[in-house]
Amino acid sequence: MEVLAEVERSGFVESRHLGVVAVADADGRLLATAGDPELVVYLRSCAKPFQALAVRALGVEAELGLGEVALAGACGSHNGEPDHVASVRKVLEAAGLDETALRCPPAMPTDRAARERVAGPAAVYHNCSGKHAYMLAGSVVRGWAPERYTEPDHPLQAVVGDTLGDYAGAPIEHVGVDGCGVPVHAISLRALATAYARLGARAAAGEEGPAALVEAVRRHPFMLAGTGQLDTLLLEATGGRILAKVGAEAAYGAVDLSSGTGLALKVLDGAPRARGAALLAALRALDWLDDAQWEAVRPAAAVELHGGGRTVGAVHPAKLTLSRPD
Repeated sequence: MEVLAEVERSGFVESRHLGVVAVADADGRLLATAGDPELVVYLRSCAKPFQALAVRALGVEAELGLGEVALAGACGSHNGEPDHVASVRKVLEAAGLDETALRCPPAMPTDRAARERVAGPAAVYHNCSGKHAYMLAGSVVRGWAPERYTEPDHPLQAVVGDTLGDYAGAPIEHVGVDGCGVPVHAISLRALATAYARLGARAAAGEEGPAALVEAVRRHPFMLAGTGQLDTLLLEATGGRILAKVGAEAAYGAVDLSSGTGLALKVLDGAPRARGAALLAALRALDWLDDAQWEAVRPAAAVELHGGGRTVGAVHPAKLTLSRPD
């Protein structure tokens, strides 16, 4: 394991967050590592692009007319801003459902301005509601008991598991319950990096599903996260070259779409404050960002520290050196 993020207070490094990084190509060959790339982790929301691909293949676009905004929203962990919520409601309406069909827990919007405009918690504001609405739509199209869509033995979840295994090129090690209530899968970081590499490679080769997904998030980066969020800013700052997806407990999956190289990381203590800095440490070590792009995205990963009512430090990316095979 390596230091991925440092907590600096008043010019002194007070704490360090350790983690593991794996970088792989679409054949699963390791290109760079920090720590043990075979570490098995829950994917959490890093799985969303593959969950969305599984659902899209069920025919939601053809049968219900769900297009790029819905697909990008299904990939995202959104802020609960008005455009996010409107997209979720449109997906539900297309499927002949309403918000009561959502099985994600009630939540408040993450975005402060959006939070101030709502009356109280609701499932539609949950950061996973785009994925849940899309899963409901897939269940409706196939006639698969939409009221049971979150259950592990539901046919839709079987399709999701098969899709994830195909992209990862490795067996699923464990299945649990994600924070939003759907099944969550555990695979190695190497397998997660491979999955993202295959997403990029298949999109570049013109494979219809991956190509549509990449085009959707490129055209609608806001749907991937929202105002001021790192995943949205990375797409915007790099002209759609870097697709990154955060997961709870400080996991990350990403792909450089220009090279089809996949990246996966895990901050071992799961601290949310370290996840953005950890990703930027890895991106800098890989030279995936130029100076202008770095400056555009860095503020989204900087978590401020306070003392006496003022800012006295921040969480920063560590200077990471990746090991590369001979």
